[in-house]
Amino acid sequence: MRPLLPLCTGLLLAGCATTKPRPAAPPPVAATGVASCDAYLSSYLACHRAAGIYPTDQLQARYQAMRDTLLQASQSPQARPYLDARCRLLANQMSQNLQGRSCDTPIAAGAR
Repeated sequence: MRPLLPLCTGLLLAGCATTKPRPAAPPPVAATGVASCDAYLSSYLACHRAAGIYPTDQLQARYQAMRDTLLQASQSPQARPYLDARCRLLANQMSQNLQGRSCDTPIAAGAR
């Protein structure tokens, strides 16, 4: 039995080494409590990718900065009353940048 222990341990560890890593889950959308801001945040990555506004490698950091800013403003009694208008403006600007394209359709290289 003892000679089989190292063999079983080796096989067990080898089986663990072939396990595929799980893909990263999308970041959870934090609720600001302002419907227009929550909608803007939930579409931010897809729409910015489709509009080609920022390089792909910068999107996650820019999303995080926008999310943090909107969350902070949603907790401020001075800023919260203006959030709905701000997020509607941001969504309108995004719509203009998309030029009629869907957020599901990435911009073609060189099309801008």
